[in-house]
Amino acid sequence: MSEPISVNVTTREGEKLTVTQGAGHQTLMQVLYEEDIGVEAICGGCTSCATCHVRVEPPYAEVLPEMQKPEQVMLQGAIEPDANSRLSCQIPVMEEMDGLRILLPEHQI
Repeated sequence: MSEPISVNVTTREGEKLTVTQGAGHQTLMQVLYEEDIGVEAICGGCTSCATCHVRVEPPYAEVLPEMQKPEQVMLQGAIEPDANSRLSCQIPVMEEMDGLRILLPEHQI
């Protein structure tokens, strides 16, 4: 059984929340959606929208899996993507990301 991990989220309104979740089968998008923390996830995690766009605060980007081409393409259509932008549907919940800090961008597409 894996240890629970904590994800620190800053909402669009500036509220700071910590969500604790078991590592393994879920993506970060599923966690944020289930916790009703401002992620629409319209496509359900199929990398065909950018409504799960988050900004990953350094140094956590180095811990996450490398971004693949479909995610790169989809982020080009996001509102104001930056070097820290990721689609939360492409981030598996893993023990190595315990303490992850993310910011929900002001606007989603």
